[in-house]
Amino acid sequence: MEGEPIKVTAVFLARAGEVVGKHIVELQLPKDARLKDLIKAIGEKVSRRFADGVLSGKLIFLTIVDGNPVYDLNTKLKNGSRVVFTTPEMGG
Repeated sequence: MEGEPIKVTAVFLARAGEVVGKHIVELQLPKDARLKDLIKAIGEKVSRRFADGVLSGKLIFLTIVDGNPVYDLNTKLKNGSRVVFTTPEMGG
């Protein structure tokens, strides 16, 4: 069916979980949703602070979509996608 929404699971680990206040959230998005759409939906339904921080570049998280690190907010999501936001590893 054309235009049927997809279900995406967002997982917030480490500092991302602290900012959001939750660790797992399931959201419905439009069929052609991209990572940016998920972040905007998180801002509307879960945590404005998280979404505003990520989209403005003030909060930096390692983002993993279906097991692969991604750096492009235009990454396409699919029904059942699992998106993990976590603190990037720092060297030292």
